[in-house]
Amino acid sequence: MGATCSRSPGGFQVPPDAFLPHYSLASLGARTVAGPFLKLQSYDPATGIYRWSVLVVCTRAAEQKLLAAAPAAAAAGGGGDAAAGSSGAVRASDSGGAPALTPKLTWGELRASGGGGMAALPQSSEGELLHWWRDWRFWRFRGETTLRDVPQRLTYALNVLPRARFTFHLPSRSCGAWRWAFHSCNGLDSLDNVPKSNGLQPLWQDVLAQHAAAPLHVLVGGGDQLYNDSVFNGPQLKGWDQTLTKVETEAKAALPFTPEMKDEVEEYYFAHYMLHFSQPYLGTALATIPSVNIWDDHDIVDGWGSYPPLINNAPVMQGLFAAAQLFYLLFQQHTTPLKAAEDGFWCGSSQLHCFGPRTAVLLPDSRYQRTISQVHPPETYVEMERRLRALPASVSHVVIVQAIPVLYPKLNVLKELTKLSKEATDEDTVAKLMGKTGILRKIPMRFGQVEVLDDLLDHWDSRQHAAERDRYVRLMQGLSAERGFRVSFLSGDVHCAGYGMFHGAAGRHSDEAVEHMRLPAREVLARDPKFMPQIISSAITNVPPPAFVLDALREEAEDPHLLMGDTVARMVALRRHAVIGTQDDDFLLVGERNWCLVSEPPRPPPKEGITGTLMTLNLIDDGADSAGALHFTLRCEKKLGTGDMHAYTLEVPPLQR
Repeated sequence: MGATCSRSPGGFQVPPDAFLPHYSLASLGARTVAGPFLKLQSYDPATGIYRWSVLVVCTRAAEQKLLAAAPAAAAAGGGGDAAAGSSGAVRASDSGGAPALTPKLTWGELRASGGGGMAALPQSSEGELLHWWRDWRFWRFRGETTLRDVPQRLTYALNVLPRARFTFHLPSRSCGAWRWAFHSCNGLDSLDNVPKSNGLQPLWQDVLAQHAAAPLHVLVGGGDQLYNDSVFNGPQLKGWDQTLTKVETEAKAALPFTPEMKDEVEEYYFAHYMLHFSQPYLGTALATIPSVNIWDDHDIVDGWGSYPPLINNAPVMQGLFAAAQLFYLLFQQHTTPLKAAEDGFWCGSSQLHCFGPRTAVLLPDSRYQRTISQVHPPETYVEMERRLRALPASVSHVVIVQAIPVLYPKLNVLKELTKLSKEATDEDTVAKLMGKTGILRKIPMRFGQVEVLDDLLDHWDSRQHAAERDRYVRLMQGLSAERGFRVSFLSGDVHCAGYGMFHGAAGRHSDEAVEHMRLPAREVLARDPKFMPQIISSAITNVPPPAFVLDALREEAEDPHLLMGDTVARMVALRRHAVIGTQDDDFLLVGERNWCLVSEPPRPPPKEGITGTLMTLNLIDDGADSAGALHFTLRCEKKLGTGDMHAYTLEVPPLQR
């Protein structure tokens, strides 16, 4: 990448795609401000009340300097709003001396003033000092509005960011059709991949292009919003995770988490967020499209929660988790560990949102209490069920943003290594396979582990998690049948695009018979509460797995299989009609960077077929009631690093009675 810089929404210089081997405060240079970062807090379809927040991070000195400049900026015709008092109220200074200015948010609909300039923004709220860390202050600003029967453009300004205004889009309340973007794996696991991928810019440019063509109302992060694996590259932690024997591992695990380690780790997470979230295009998206996020392991460190208790409970790992959680909650959720429950989060950072009257989006936290033997503790499922049962009767589609796919091909690692023979028998190749594909979560000999590779699986079909997966699927099948809503899973993690589904198996079938079972007709799927699609969208930045890994996964995915005696699990080709005999296994998984655009289908729904580079798989009966149907459009990069996109649209029906 070139050395040219561009300005972040907050106004400071940011080098393009600055992926570094390690992050510290020195990585920030002279930067003293980051943001704004815009977040959807809640929407109530019964009242139309829409709540949102904005986060700005700055040093104390920069804060007061910017606040002092705000009135002058407003007078000069900048983004400030003197008429609305955007210079802020005054408060006692921290030292008890001269009064200090207070950060303030103003907002309103975008309208021109009579004099040709920008009109005053009529609504305002004072900032809340959410947290401070060293000399850095996290200011949270809250806004509230009511959706109307027509779409709106809401503009906001912050007196800590003079000369800047930001605009985001609100959907119509009566129409209720929200458009939203899902993304995952927004980082690189190796600096070697920066030149060939061009980093995060190509696909974030595409997100903004789609937003400009038709507004996006929410930006949903499905995990791995940044890759924090290089936390072990700092001088205090260097080599802590690289042990070769059990004795050495036990010795490292017993080491205390020293104050020096704590300082280094906190600097790492803070500086990484500051730099990464301010990158060109990504920073613009985070300032102008309200976000909703859940985390996965790389938001902490690769494999978090799936290591043995000796490692997971080690003082160093627990200290690392505490720092990762703090800055995840601050930057991604606009809260803190102490305030999270008060701010509406449950079971860690789990959330349930309504995106309009017909669609609910569930984001369960699958890392907060994860262990090698469980993804979610029992209380998470109890709370999920309670909250889903309490959804408004108007909700006809529940999308579960589960970081790791609930349905995904199970790679027989030992068989594949045998096939690869000498090309994949050395530990370096095995480590590459396991560490960089998104399939496996540990590297052999890391933390002294030399175990059967299948034991290292982090996915739902591993022997540790398969029974929990079955209970999860059964719970959602029951809720779908009882409440009458469709359940769809939307996941990332695995660095490819794909489509699978659970559906009912009418009658009794043997495993062998299920392998040759045709895909049910679309009208049958539409009436089946056991039909639960699994859309896979990953990665928006990281590179696809090696070709030989995708080939092995496609081979494993060719045949459906039976779960729980009455449910079929299968992968479905993206580029062909979903009928056995016309599937092309080459495209059961697409090894291209991608993100997913989710929207309600136009009326009437499109016919089956191909138009240009858009492929539509239509499962909705043209004559049926399609209220609550959703389009999941996988926007894929044809050639790595180019940003040249094509798309596959999957149309998922509501549950029809």
